[in-house]
Amino acid sequence: MYKKIEKILNFPTLFMFKIICFNKKNIIKKINFILNKKKIIIQKKKIKMSAKKKYLSYEIIIYAKDFHEIKYVYENIGYMKFVKIIF
Repeated sequence: MYKKIEKILNFPTLFMFKIICFNKKNIIKKINFILNKKKIIIQKKKIKMSAKKKYLSYEIIIYAKDFHEIKYVYENIGYMKFVKIIF
């Protein structure tokens, strides 16, 4: 998957992630902390709660300087305990 993404993008670029996770305390802060560790800039963000408030959707658009920033987000946020899916 990574090789296909890397080949079709021209950097720097804006790249969108949608993160579906359990609605746990401070989950957004934890995600933002991971992004801040690598100084990844969030251009736009949107949070939506599920009807029963069990899950939340966190859409972010980042300014990716290179492919390694995109890979970093997938690998570090995707493996968080409360994250169900990232795409």
